[in-house]
Amino acid sequence: MTWLTILDEEVINKNLQLRYEKDQIYTYTGTILVAVNPYKEIDIYSQKFVNKYRGRKFGSQEPHVFALAEASYASLQSDNPDGTHKNQSLVISGESGAGKTENTRFILQYLCSVTSQVSTWVEQQILEANTILEAFGNAKTVRNDNSSRFGKFMQVCFDTRWMIAGCIIQDYLLEQSRITFQGPGERNYHVFYMLIDAGKHNKELTSQLHLKDASFYNYLNQSDCIKIEGEDRTLDSLMLAFNVLQVPPHMCNGILQTLSAILWLGNLMFEDVDGEKCQLTKEDDEIINIISTLLSLNSDDLKKVVLVRQINVRGNITEIPLKLQEARENRHAMAKALYSKTFAWLINHINTCTNPGQDSSRFLGVLDIFGFENFAVNSFEQLCINYTNEKLHKFFNHYVFALEQEIYEQECIIFNHIDFADNSSCLELLEKPPRCILRLLTEQCHLPKGCDASFILTLHSEFDNHERYVKGDDKRRWETEFGIKHYAGCVTYKVKGFVDKNRDVQQDVFFDNISRSNNEFVQILSTYQDSSNSLFTKSVTNGVSTVSRGTSKGKPTVCDTFRYQLQSLVDVLQSTTPWYMRCIKPNKHKAPNQYDGNLVLDQLKYLGMLDIIRIRKDGFPIHMKFEDFINRYHCLSDVRLPTDVQKACEMILTSRDFPCMEWQMGKSKVFLRSHVHEPLEESRNKLLISRATLIQKTYRGYVERKSYSRIKNAVLKIQHSYKGWKLRIEFLRKRRAAIVIQSHLRGVFAREVAAALKEMKRVDEEMKKRERLEEENRLKEARELEEALKKRQEQEVSENADESSEKSEPFEELEQSEKAAEQEIAALSHIAEQMKPKLAEPVAESVDLDNLFAFLSDVQPNRNHIIDEIGEKMNELVEDLDVELETVIQQELEGLAQEQHQPTPPRLGHPTLPEPSGPPPPPPPQEAVIDTPIEVKVAENNGEHIYEAVLPREGPVSVSPPPLPAPPRLSLDSPRTTPHMSRSNSAGVNSRPHSWRYQPESEQLYNSEKEQRRKHRVEKKLLEFAENHEKEIHVEEQFFDLLDFAKAHFNAHERSPEGTIIATLTRKRPSCEMIPVEDMVTFYKGTTIPCSHIHMYDPDNINIACSIFRDLSKYLRAELSAERELQVIQSIVGNAIEREELRDEVLVQLMRQATNNPSMDSTERIWLLLCLCVVSFKPSKLLSKYFISFLKKNAMQGGKISQFVQWCLDNCNNIKVTVRELPPSSVEIAAMKRLGTIVCRFFFLDGRTKAIDVHPTDTAGEAARKLAERLGLKHLDGWAIYQSTSEGEEHVRHHHYLYDVIAKWEMIHQKMAKVSAPSGLATLGRRSTNLGLSGGENKFIFKRRLFKSSRELSQDPAEVNLLYAQAVHSVVKCDDFPVTEKVALQLAGLQAQVALGNPKDNSKLEYYTDIDTFLPYRISRTRELMSG
Repeated sequence: MTWLTILDEEVINKNLQLRYEKDQIYTYTGTILVAVNPYKEIDIYSQKFVNKYRGRKFGSQEPHVFALAEASYASLQSDNPDGTHKNQSLVISGESGAGKTENTRFILQYLCSVTSQVSTWVEQQILEANTILEAFGNAKTVRNDNSSRFGKFMQVCFDTRWMIAGCIIQDYLLEQSRITFQGPGERNYHVFYMLIDAGKHNKELTSQLHLKDASFYNYLNQSDCIKIEGEDRTLDSLMLAFNVLQVPPHMCNGILQTLSAILWLGNLMFEDVDGEKCQLTKEDDEIINIISTLLSLNSDDLKKVVLVRQINVRGNITEIPLKLQEARENRHAMAKALYSKTFAWLINHINTCTNPGQDSSRFLGVLDIFGFENFAVNSFEQLCINYTNEKLHKFFNHYVFALEQEIYEQECIIFNHIDFADNSSCLELLEKPPRCILRLLTEQCHLPKGCDASFILTLHSEFDNHERYVKGDDKRRWETEFGIKHYAGCVTYKVKGFVDKNRDVQQDVFFDNISRSNNEFVQILSTYQDSSNSLFTKSVTNGVSTVSRGTSKGKPTVCDTFRYQLQSLVDVLQSTTPWYMRCIKPNKHKAPNQYDGNLVLDQLKYLGMLDIIRIRKDGFPIHMKFEDFINRYHCLSDVRLPTDVQKACEMILTSRDFPCMEWQMGKSKVFLRSHVHEPLEESRNKLLISRATLIQKTYRGYVERKSYSRIKNAVLKIQHSYKGWKLRIEFLRKRRAAIVIQSHLRGVFAREVAAALKEMKRVDEEMKKRERLEEENRLKEARELEEALKKRQEQEVSENADESSEKSEPFEELEQSEKAAEQEIAALSHIAEQMKPKLAEPVAESVDLDNLFAFLSDVQPNRNHIIDEIGEKMNELVEDLDVELETVIQQELEGLAQEQHQPTPPRLGHPTLPEPSGPPPPPPPQEAVIDTPIEVKVAENNGEHIYEAVLPREGPVSVSPPPLPAPPRLSLDSPRTTPHMSRSNSAGVNSRPHSWRYQPESEQLYNSEKEQRRKHRVEKKLLEFAENHEKEIHVEEQFFDLLDFAKAHFNAHERSPEGTIIATLTRKRPSCEMIPVEDMVTFYKGTTIPCSHIHMYDPDNINIACSIFRDLSKYLRAELSAERELQVIQSIVGNAIEREELRDEVLVQLMRQATNNPSMDSTERIWLLLCLCVVSFKPSKLLSKYFISFLKKNAMQGGKISQFVQWCLDNCNNIKVTVRELPPSSVEIAAMKRLGTIVCRFFFLDGRTKAIDVHPTDTAGEAARKLAERLGLKHLDGWAIYQSTSEGEEHVRHHHYLYDVIAKWEMIHQKMAKVSAPSGLATLGRRSTNLGLSGGENKFIFKRRLFKSSRELSQDPAEVNLLYAQAVHSVVKCDDFPVTEKVALQLAGLQAQVALGNPKDNSKLEYYTDIDTFLPYRISRTRELMSG
């Protein structure tokens, strides 16, 4: 409207009417927004319009409340010249019913919408807080169906990102009189009607809160106006708001019970008793009981509060009965107090819930205060409301008119002076001390007999001549009313009730009873102090009030409290940049599309709209200091500015070609109109945006380049890592493949060596056997020949004697025969003499391996078939390693199968093979380089081993192999090498082409070379065996002294004599003697050590190590009881198990105390503990060799100690990585004392049991294997061991130690039963060297855990029996798989047939009568009940 050419009230009124008829209800007056209430819904508040005005400049779009909110929000974000942010405030004013509350809601809606990117929950809480405040603080009046009967100032706070961080609400003067009285056409607060309406649809709520119809309550039926047309407020929406604001459900119930109690208080009527007191009627007694139930109070105490008044005079309490009228007023005061406390609690809870925290310094305030009121009957509340509007109107005039024109005059600015209606005199009448209306009213409240009559007489006598005070023309009303000329018109006030309402009688006795309530919400109300009282108390503390404490004068009156609140509000508004919104009421009937010009004109007059438009049009609303102007707009100048700031400002303005009438230069400020300021701001914003864009572009480029560089480096690092990982994986894969190949080749070679050793043994035995047989045959033949010769000689002698006389043969023939026989006998005797030394002498010292290994070529071809195939396929491994690996494995398996099925070849005679004609196998190259180049072909790889086919990487070189060393001569004691033998074919080797590869044509030459290589490998391997055996013997014989370990890893210990007077006297000596390391590995008779032996990092472990040594010393001296001794052993082993760092320390302490221990009993105790430690955990790699050497050193001791040492040595070879989880049980310790094991009994589901010895290092898997062997179970797939305890069955994992399970049983029973011996463990008994464990509450069960497909039946009879027993146990005994009675009977028949045999083959059918034993208990019980 500042663009209007003719400025008068009629033109302004007509402009507003034309816009109103077009539903354009908003109009700009400079930066002031004028809003005319349409009394209908207009679609201009949707999200579409929010987006339309978001981020837009004020005035660039159609006038709207969103534009004003956006302007204030943008101004909050803009920097001041000093770099700070100034808070903003939106002041919404106008008459009651002009639309202030609705516009406040739209402003909050807009702010929440534009900042809803992050803190949506806080914004929803702020919106729902408005719902609660409207329900408890708004009511229907004659002029407005949703009139705010309290004022509120909402500080919407923002964080550093300009998002809503919270909200702080300050309330002002809740109209308490409306609770107990409503005029015609008015209603009580909305929340009461919402509660009554909800009770009509919820019978449970009605019963709980004792609700009746609204016409039943005196506080709701006074005006006969209960329902508002089109009202959509419900209790559900209120409960939803409570939920959003995190009001607990029990507190919500307490609020509703308090509201119902307030309504019932209004129905107390009382009856008079002799005019001196009153009493309750029968209906009142019922009401008192209902109120007591709702507030959780004692009904007798409540009756005393409503009928009696207490006076406290110097500690003496006097009770005075209340008269009828006093009781009724007291009833109203109780209702007002309850409601006002409830409303104050809600305000405080909302502020607590939406507390912005540290972000409360940046806020945008929205002031929604009650408008100017002038009713037919105006009371104390209307006086306070109109006083508020006078105060705000004064602030508005001062900001818009007075302050503006005063600045113009100070700066010598040429302007047209504007006269405006000043209301300072009216405010002086109301609040200026010492004599003003509000002060006089407070004095009457502090007087013992102050009343309304005295107050009106004082006003008439004091202000009879005041220009703003109206005494009235009708003298008959001078005693009851007075008038004040406000800026909006003259208002006549009825003085009745002024003093009582201002006193605000405190219900101390009532709230004292409430403090004893069982209802948490009601109890909180008794101690709650609202913000108004706290504000007044702060003012009194700061010296604002001089009223003394402890008297009635010290209690703040309502007007005093309100005056302080209003002054603090004005102070806040003055510290902010205000934005004004003037709401105008178009008609008195709240009807849409009706524009009452006279009514609007009256509002325009007292709002001073014409003066506002004139000063906005003719004045200079924007003024800035020269320095601030230069700092803000120097960027718009293209030339260098002068040093004089005033001239610099003029240069900037003249360079922009602005009209001279649109700006003026003052003494210290430059004054601008909107036509100049807006282009300057627009140009500055464009420049800042362009420069900011350039900076952003540069910075983003820098960030992107830096990010690109970082990403590139990261990608390169990832690539390097990935490539390295990939190459490592490839290397590992190839290395594993090479290892597999090597393992197979080494297996081949090892089998060759094994075959050679076997053949050597066989040949040796064969040769011995043949020699022995030959010798026996020769001796036998010699004896037989000798006997034959003797017999023949005797026969010839006898024949000669008989025939001597008859025949005579030539003597020469006889002599020749005798000579031949003698020669043959002599030859046989000579042979026998030669064979006897050979039979008696031992085996030869050496063996001719050249002939010995000839069997490798003489054996059947099939015997080395797999070796030949591997040799032929080696060249293909280079081309395809993975495929060849599988081929080699498969071929080896096939070859082994063939060897198993081959018949044993017949024993050969003494091997007499010729020397090999081919050259020996070439060894690896040894720096022999030949200049002759070599042509390498792929075909040359055929038939060669891979290690023999590797050529140098670069250069056509050839290697001439050196002569092969002669095979060693093996002795029975130790192998030794022999000198190299020269071979006849070595020259032939050098004359061959210089290549390690052999052509496939010369097959015979290749086979001989192959045999030579085999011989060489076997000889080399035998030598390695001998050398390794010598090394092992040397390592085993090497001794590792614990002293060396102590020197490297022990801590230094101070020598401190214990238990002597010298120890006491020298305890604080600064320097102490250190114990030599040699003494730290031998027995120590003391009981304490200063620190641990081994270096440790954890201080707790060091303390525990010292404690272990103390306990160990007591244990060694046998000072402990049996129970305490068991605890010490378990504590030492348990600490070592739990803390890995302590394990070596415990072993070192035990080793130290076992060395040179003078007591045999103490030594045995040490070794018992060592045995328990060895089976519980292992020494570290660092200590292991010293520990084993220590054991071997002590193995020579006799007696039981040697048995303990042997036990430790045997268990040190345990390869299990995991340690025990729990310390040893008492059963294990008792078994260890006898160096025995525990006999555990395992139960099967068919009723059988098996007892087996369980070693301390046996796991559940190993015990299961032992059981399988005992049962004849072929495999253990799916079978497991379970532990059965009082809590049920639990699977024992495969790797868990059974001794840990036994220890756990013992710990549980000791804890629960609190006895020395656990009930679930077995009785200890001596069984050879073992202890038994069986029976009891805890036991081991062996059963199937995992099942295969039901269609696959096992072929193992032992497994079938166990599975059948488990099935019967699960279905019949445990009823784990509930079946019907029919199925149960069928299964029972099958089970009986299995157990008792076929009934057809069994004559005793009575065996089948007890069928219940084969049925589940559930079904057998049902059958018994049915039969019974």
